[in-house]
Amino acid sequence: MKDQVKFEKMTEKEKAKIFKRTHHKVLFVLAKIIRVVTVPPVMVGTLIILLSTLRHDVFATVGESLMMMLFLAMIPVLAYPLSGLIPSIKSKGREGQRNLAFILSGVGYTGGMIYSVIAQVSEAQMIIFGTYFLSIIVLTIMNKVFKVKASGHACSIAGPIGLVCYFLPPVCIISALCLYMTIFWASVHMGRHTVKEFIWGSVSSPLSLAVVVLLSILI
Repeated sequence: MKDQVKFEKMTEKEKAKIFKRTHHKVLFVLAKIIRVVTVPPVMVGTLIILLSTLRHDVFATVGESLMMMLFLAMIPVLAYPLSGLIPSIKSKGREGQRNLAFILSGVGYTGGMIYSVIAQVSEAQMIIFGTYFLSIIVLTIMNKVFKVKASGHACSIAGPIGLVCYFLPPVCIISALCLYMTIFWASVHMGRHTVKEFIWGSVSSPLSLAVVVLLSILI
């Protein structure tokens, strides 16, 4: 009650300052929530669920969808618990965790590509595994060869969104693009990535998808 009376006695300028601070805090919390609920493993899981539900020519068995989840989500996400257990990684903080996530993503995506060839999965699965595999290569070339700071997080987000746009009906494209813009805003607002880093990271996935689809047509 006292706080309410105190607030009412403030000048409009003082009230505006309080509103601005609260407004920014709310946006930051909102951005953080968006980032948490759209982490790469969740995005891969959502992609698999959508394909299993809306398409019947992607997975022949539940086991195939679980294998995709293993290689594209579960192996990369091991970086989070492992980064806290390995002293040399833990000492580097967030940077060490990011580097380990990049390495394990490469391991998972490469393993998925090898599995898809050996198991002779459907063409759709080959495109998905191939897109993830090529995207990590493109991302590495961007960062190491051309010295472009491309976001690995953006790459792993744009991948599922691009695949949704490719495999699912047009109505899903609008939702997917809106989701991408929301994650884009959240990442930049929290300062996790610059606009340039997020865009470069995002480019690697659709570029990889286009190359893989072209190869699937030619081969």
